[in-house]
Amino acid sequence: MTDAKNDILSKEISGALSRAELAFHLAWSDTRARYRRSILGPFWLVFGTLLGVGGLGFVWGALLDVDRSVFIPSLTISIITWYLLSGSITEAASVFFNNRSLFLNMEVSSLLISLLLLFRQLINFAHNIVVVVIVYVVYPEHLGWAALLAPIGILLVSFNLLWIIQLTGYIGARFRDLAPLIAAIMQPLFFITPVLFRPEQLGARAYVTAINPLTYMLEIVRDPLMGKIPSITTWAVMIGLTIIGWGATLVLTKSKRRRLPYWVN
Repeated sequence: MTDAKNDILSKEISGALSRAELAFHLAWSDTRARYRRSILGPFWLVFGTLLGVGGLGFVWGALLDVDRSVFIPSLTISIITWYLLSGSITEAASVFFNNRSLFLNMEVSSLLISLLLLFRQLINFAHNIVVVVIVYVVYPEHLGWAALLAPIGILLVSFNLLWIIQLTGYIGARFRDLAPLIAAIMQPLFFITPVLFRPEQLGARAYVTAINPLTYMLEIVRDPLMGKIPSITTWAVMIGLTIIGWGATLVLTKSKRRRLPYWVN
């Protein structure tokens, strides 16, 4: 029995790795299809993000009375990273149900489906990088050597998002109420994740952000692009999340993969 489950897990991993290029192609095709016959195409994402950053920057910059040359770049990076995090997590609960035809009609790796969702969100994220470039043309003073750590941070965030999608996808396939529950939770979570503010601004209440895993996913991308090296705590938490998260995800995948077609039927 153990050998059979190990064989299932091996097929899941090899199936995802061998078809990763296909997953990226499907993700890119899906993104293009959403904006077919539009003038700007996927760059409507950029336009929407630019408007959002401009509006939030004007309002919250005035409310918090902060230096815009610091606040606007920080907000821009935070917003596009939040879009990546929230988009991946929100869609994760229904990712297998939405692709149930694949599970019912052919043998496909569930990890490949999770990878498809992650690639689609990363493509959106890559488009939104244009907004960061525009902001840094106006406020270039924060760029430095620390920015070279940003790709490493994005890669580490991606590894964590993949196991979150996979794990949440399995639980969401079994319990359909998880999708609306996550959608409801992500809205208030936005306000207790340091997107519009920095943890130190909360003073004694900064523990609220310290126990929020999304804080560290945000900081490991934002800090390097703001000329700051992420703290040792941030790196330690991210590495710990990666190890623990993937351990739990692989155990669940190995034990429940055979039931997945029945759950999504």
